[in-house]
Amino acid sequence: MSVSTVPASKRTKKAVLFGAIAAVVLVAAAVAGNYWWTEHNRPSQASKADCALAQQLVDSVKEIPGDKAGIEKWEKSVQQGRKQLKDGYLAFNISNFHGMAAMKAKGEGAPTEKRVTEVSDKANEHCADARAVIEFPPLAS
Repeated sequence: MSVSTVPASKRTKKAVLFGAIAAVVLVAAAVAGNYWWTEHNRPSQASKADCALAQQLVDSVKEIPGDKAGIEKWEKSVQQGRKQLKDGYLAFNISNFHGMAAMKAKGEGAPTEKRVTEVSDKANEHCADARAVIEFPPLAS
């Protein structure tokens, strides 16, 4: 039989201290992991200049010509504008909006209000840090 030389109360105190330290380390690891996961899955963030340019590109939808040749010319013009956006994900959402606007102008169907809202919400996620909100005109019929 072995005999312990450390009194039971000291062992208990050490076990409680070790448990508390382990709990603090685990909580810190969970907080750090959550922060990393949130930042990793967050949408890219566009600059204030990109968001301002995106607003100009969105506003250009109000100027779409009525004839097919004019619409195609407009599409090429806004494509050049989108190439100036540094945030490609923002540019992608603006491109989707332009595509829906061009289809409507050509008489190929209007998007649903839900679809326009989805695209505008996704685009605005990229302008959150810039504290900019891109206002999208309605396209739905």
